[in-house]
Amino acid sequence: MTRISMENDDRKPRPAEEAHLIPYDRMKEQFEKEVLGFLEKKGAEDMTPPQVSFEKGATRIHFATPPITPGMLIDFVLIIKKYITHLRVHSFDSGYYAFQALNRNVFKTENILDNCKVEFFVLSTTSRVEISKKGNLSQEEINMAVELFRRAVSATRQDPAFRLRALGASMVEPDRDLTWDYIAGYEEVKRNIRESVILPLQNPDMYDSIARMTRKVFETNRPRAILFDGPPGVGKTTAARIIAGESDLPLVYVPVESIMSKWYGQSSQNLSQIFDACEDLGGAIIFLDEIDSLAGSRDQNMFEATRQILSVLLRRLDGIDAAASTITIGATNRKNDLDHALISRFDQTVYFPLPNAAERAAIFGNYAKNLGEAECSHLGDRSEGLSGRNIKDICEFTERRWARKVLVKNLEPAAPPFDFYRHTLRIWKETK
Repeated sequence: MTRISMENDDRKPRPAEEAHLIPYDRMKEQFEKEVLGFLEKKGAEDMTPPQVSFEKGATRIHFATPPITPGMLIDFVLIIKKYITHLRVHSFDSGYYAFQALNRNVFKTENILDNCKVEFFVLSTTSRVEISKKGNLSQEEINMAVELFRRAVSATRQDPAFRLRALGASMVEPDRDLTWDYIAGYEEVKRNIRESVILPLQNPDMYDSIARMTRKVFETNRPRAILFDGPPGVGKTTAARIIAGESDLPLVYVPVESIMSKWYGQSSQNLSQIFDACEDLGGAIIFLDEIDSLAGSRDQNMFEATRQILSVLLRRLDGIDAAASTITIGATNRKNDLDHALISRFDQTVYFPLPNAAERAAIFGNYAKNLGEAECSHLGDRSEGLSGRNIKDICEFTERRWARKVLVKNLEPAAPPFDFYRHTLRIWKETK
């Protein structure tokens, strides 16, 4: 009986094995066709497909996933084992997991690092999967990469936080350390927000029970949409963060640029998907900054994309598709530019005026605790027309000017004197 030597079995692919390897160009075409077809079937064309490359003689495929949980990692490993029989654990550290195929002869270790390797990079907000191999991939390895991506897509579509980030929105977890003391003055505004927004969010059962006792057909009386109106820098965004912290709800910040798209219909779809993801979170506060840029008045010439965005907002705030567990806060400094129908959808408008002299003095006290009460009052009296953000900028500019002088003069570190704040304020007013 003829004995077949296995001595050189793992040094390099034999001709029979090479026949099973798919040339890179054909592999890339096949892989992308499978992936794009799957995304289209799942209605997930907005997702970023995997990146495929051939670098330094190695094939690489990588794609993003939501944060990988232990359950997801088990699913990923089972998929790998389905296509690669013999594996070794290359790394199993917290935040980095890697698995590599063994040689055909599992007792041979020559060139083992050239075999197919699957790495999982687990981060706090997102994760990444990378598949690499020296040379070309086999059909089994291509199938494995496709199935790993499908599992990642499934997890992505289920994770609303990941979907929000993919849409360009920022999700800020509730911060109970941020209180109303951070905003100096504005006592009437704070009282208004506490009574009309925070109390209903903290005591939903009480408000619902009263609605059931007063209405023939039950309908919630809790606010769904609040409009913050006022000039820039008066604390509208900070107020939204405080509401989220006191209500124990995540704040979803939606900048205008995250929604707008050059593709027809995509902008309104992005906004609709943000509302869907917030509902899937089980409740959130959506903060739409510069809402006037998204939905201007239909009395003016309006682009079709803006008209579609306005239509989504009208339906989501108070319509058939109205969000059930999401509160929307819109912020604007041009309320008159908003569409009248949209304004009517807001349960209440909270106006943030520019701070008065006493409030400006208190804001100076927040950012310059080294100053006395009389000194803060002096600065407050001479800063008419400035917002809280302007005052913060003046204090920061003062600190930088003073730090430069301390360094140049080789002085001992100390807080800036009152005269430096007064001089900076004068410079600010002259240059603005």
